[in-house]
Amino acid sequence: MKKLCLSLVLASLGSLALTNSAMADDVNEIYNPNPDKDDVVLSMPCDGIMVFRKVYTSNDPKKIKDKKYNAGTAQNESPMGQNPNKRYVQGSFYDKKGYYFLISKYELMKGQYDALTDSSKCKAPNKMARLPAVKVSYFDLINAANAYSIYLQKAKDVPTVDGQKAYVRLPTDEEWEYAARGGSKVTQSEFEALRPPMENDDISLYAWYQGADSANGKVQLTGLKKPNPLGLYDMLGNAQEMTLEPFKAVRTGRLLGLSGGICVRGGSYLSKESALTNATRTEKPLYVNGKPLTAPDTGTRFVLGLPVATSVKEVKNLNEEILSLGEDDSDENALSGEANKIAKLDAENKKNKEVFKKEQEKLKSANDELSAQNSSLEQKAEKLININSDLMALNDKLSKSNDDLNGQLGSLKEKIVKANDERESMRDVAITANLRLGGFLCKSIADETSSVQYFESIRKLAKMRCDENQERCKFYEKINNNYTRHKQALHSIITYYGDTMANASANYNLKDFKSQLASSKEAFGAETSYDEFVDKYYSHLMSYKNLSKDRDKNQKMWSEQCQSIGTK
Repeated sequence: MKKLCLSLVLASLGSLALTNSAMADDVNEIYNPNPDKDDVVLSMPCDGIMVFRKVYTSNDPKKIKDKKYNAGTAQNESPMGQNPNKRYVQGSFYDKKGYYFLISKYELMKGQYDALTDSSKCKAPNKMARLPAVKVSYFDLINAANAYSIYLQKAKDVPTVDGQKAYVRLPTDEEWEYAARGGSKVTQSEFEALRPPMENDDISLYAWYQGADSANGKVQLTGLKKPNPLGLYDMLGNAQEMTLEPFKAVRTGRLLGLSGGICVRGGSYLSKESALTNATRTEKPLYVNGKPLTAPDTGTRFVLGLPVATSVKEVKNLNEEILSLGEDDSDENALSGEANKIAKLDAENKKNKEVFKKEQEKLKSANDELSAQNSSLEQKAEKLININSDLMALNDKLSKSNDDLNGQLGSLKEKIVKANDERESMRDVAITANLRLGGFLCKSIADETSSVQYFESIRKLAKMRCDENQERCKFYEKINNNYTRHKQALHSIITYYGDTMANASANYNLKDFKSQLASSKEAFGAETSYDEFVDKYYSHLMSYKNLSKDRDKNQKMWSEQCQSIGTK
C-alpha cells in the first residue's frame, strides 16, 4: 500500500514537471518567438518574460562622450516633424564594447500589458497575447511601466549598476530613432538612409502597412516579419509607438523649445507604405473629448533606464569629465585662448592710455593754475618741475609697458598665423587623400561593373549549354562563382564609395575640395589615368547632400557613371 501511494505521488510530481515545462515553452514561444543568443531576457508577473536588445552608443570609456547623429530627413511631407536636425544619445549601461541602452525586442504585447495591470488574474499564454497592446493611453503605459519597475526592484534577474537596479520607462525620441536606423550595426550612409538595409529593398518583408497585400486593416501579431539590423521587430509599421517626452517641432537643425502633445514614431498598419521611414514622427494630443487619447493602432515598447549618476563616485567622475571638456588642447581652443589673451592685453593698453590722458589733463590744469596765481614764481616753478618730473617718470613707465605689450601681441599673432597654416595644411592633405580615394574607388567600381556584366553575359550562355549537356555544368558553376564574387565585391566597393562621400560631407567644407583637385590628380603619377575618375567622384561629392535617400538608386547611378568613364 505504501509503495502504491509513493508511486502515485511520484507520478503526480512528474506530471506537474511536464506541465510547468510545457508552460515555459508556451511563454517563450509567445513572448520571444525569434530567440537570439544575445537576447537579454527578464522575468515578469504571471511567470511571463520580456526580451530586450543591447543598442551600443559609444565605445569611449567616458560617459560624457555621448553619440551625436543626424536625425530626420530632407525628403518629407511634414518639415515641422521630420526636417533634418542634430540629436545626441548615450546608454546607461557599460561593458567591454562600450555604453549601451536596453530596448525591448518586440512591441509591448497584450499579454504582457495585462500581466502588469492586473497580476491577480493571471491567464495562460495564448496566441492572442502576442498582439501589440493598443487602445491604451499614454498614462496607462506610464502606469504599466511603473508596475513593471516595482516588480523588477524585487527580481533577481534585473540589470544592476553600482547597486542601482534598472527601472522601466518609454523610450526617448532620440533612443527610438537611433535604434530604428540600426545604431552602430550599419554604416554611416546606411544610417542616414530613409530606411535601414532590407533584403532586396522589400519593406513588405519587414513591416505591416495599409493595403490588402499587407495588414489589410488589422493589427498583426508581433515578430512575424524580419528584424532590423539590431534584431528589433516591427520598428516600422504594425503599431505606432509612443515615446517618453512630449513632441517638439523641428526648427532649422534643432528642436523648437516648445513642448506639445504625445510624440509618436514609426507609423502603423494604417499608414501608407511610403510613410514608413526612420524619420516618421507625428504629434498626437494627450486628451480627446475630455479623455486621455487611445487609438487602435498606437502602443509602445519599453526601455530599461538608470539614473545618470548611479553613485557618489559617478557624480564626481561626471563633474571631472565635464570640467575637462574646457581643457581640450585642440587648435581651435588654443586659438580661442590666444585671442582671449590679445583681448586682455588690448584692454590693459587702453586703460594705460586713459591714465596717461588723465595725467595730461592734470598737467594742463596745474599750468593754468600757475598762470592764474600771483604767488611766488619760485614756488610755482618748483611745483611745476615736480609735476613734470612725475609725469615724465609715468610716461617712461607707460612707454615701456606699451613696448612689452606690443612685443607680446606680435608673438601671439605669429603663433595664430602658424597654427592656422598648420591646420590648413592638414586639412588640404586630408581633402587630397579623400579625392584620391574617391577616384580610386570610382575606377574600381567601373572595373567591377564591367566584370559583372562580362560574367553575366557568358553565364547565360554557359547555363544554356549546361541544360543541353550535363557534362558542361562544371564550366557553368565556375562562371557562376566568378559572377557572384564580382557582384559581391561591387556591392562592397559602392557602399564604401557612399561612406567616403558621407564622411567628407560631414567633416569638411565642400568649397575647399575644388582647390585640391589638381594636387590630388598629380599624386597618382604621370603613368596613371585616374584624372577623369577623380573628377567624377568630385561631381558626385558636390551633389551628395541633394541626392535621394534611396541607396540603390544612388548606387546604380554611381556605377553607371563611373563605368561610362572606363569604357571610353
